[in-house]
Amino acid sequence: MINKIYLIIKELGGGKFISFVVFCVILLSVVSILSFSILSDNFNNYINRNFASSIPPDEIKVKPGESKSIFLFSTGSGKEINASTIKRLNSINGVAKVDPVMAVTVPSSATIYFFSFQYRTDLICAGASYKFVESDLKNKEMKDAWIKGTHEKGIPVLVPKALIDSYNNGLAAANGLPEIIPDRLSGLKFKLSFGKSSVASYEGAFDSSSVVSGYTDKVNITGLVIPLKAAQDINKKFGKTDRYMFALVKVKDHKNIEHVKSQIKKMGYVIETGESLSAEIIKLKTTVNAFILIMMTLVSTLAAVTVALCSVTAVWGRIDYYRILRTLGASKFFIALTILIKFAVMGFLASVAGIYTVNIMKGYAAAAITIPGVKLMLDISRNYMVFILTAGTVIPVLSSLPAIIRMFAVKLDKN
Repeated sequence: MINKIYLIIKELGGGKFISFVVFCVILLSVVSILSFSILSDNFNNYINRNFASSIPPDEIKVKPGESKSIFLFSTGSGKEINASTIKRLNSINGVAKVDPVMAVTVPSSATIYFFSFQYRTDLICAGASYKFVESDLKNKEMKDAWIKGTHEKGIPVLVPKALIDSYNNGLAAANGLPEIIPDRLSGLKFKLSFGKSSVASYEGAFDSSSVVSGYTDKVNITGLVIPLKAAQDINKKFGKTDRYMFALVKVKDHKNIEHVKSQIKKMGYVIETGESLSAEIIKLKTTVNAFILIMMTLVSTLAAVTVALCSVTAVWGRIDYYRILRTLGASKFFIALTILIKFAVMGFLASVAGIYTVNIMKGYAAAAITIPGVKLMLDISRNYMVFILTAGTVIPVLSSLPAIIRMFAVKLDKN
């Protein structure tokens, strides 16, 4: 046992120049990867903190004009959004597209059955086009049903994420009911009633079965989202004209955003732009992060290739020593183990040195780089350090395997 430990230590001290080269390659790779990671974190943080509020998004939410009255309630509903409004919005210079969400303007309610539990609630329904909610529909069957406006199990519906959260955090928590898992909603069936609720009832009211197609965060209402065609048919059945809850206006680019907003305001509608990141900023963010990822991958690949070449040189330079070990009775497995331990130790120590170097550099960077309005994030998480140490240890080991395999197959047992 002592002899084996001695041979392992001797292997660690062999080929000092090659070992130094491998150590430096791993150290520089770790420093580079950690630097790119810190750069990525700071770039993303800067984008989220500054661009979300300083540059408006390229999507504008248009809502009906506000009602005005000296009393608490008003019989009017403000300036409505109708089909004519949608045409005018589409005609504004700089508008790329308009996605309207139609209101079902009749009383409606839903009845949910869960084993012996039955729950009925009044709610509103909104109609949305297929293109607007396409990404929220879970499968091709539901996508086809949304286009047709109906499904063999009833009217397809999407449940707003806000409604799910309200149920889970409110009704379920207060009454000891089971919470809803959003991803498990698809396929759930229940009954919808149109033309009647706990407040009012219309002549010709009817019930319809329905099936959940998924959930969405694009329409924030305390109700359900149904196909646009179904909403139009329901309104028509009760003699109601089509009106829209809101419309999302997609602007072609940022240079048109102020012009489009001013034109919509002149039409007498309320607009919301929020503080979400615009498509152009998200594209910039994605591009920069992709570039950083490519650079990190390139550094890792070059490190692995360099270590592999160094391992071939190191093994071939000590081939006579390994033959002597074989002659003295050392197994191929033990010889391979000593080489692998050597590269693992070098990789681990180089990774530790790389992390230590970056920690020293962070202090200089914090003192030297001062950008107004920018707070540098220089911390490295414990989990990421563990990942770096693991990768720095494993990559040299894996890179040395081809040299070891070739040594066994071609050279080691030859005289």
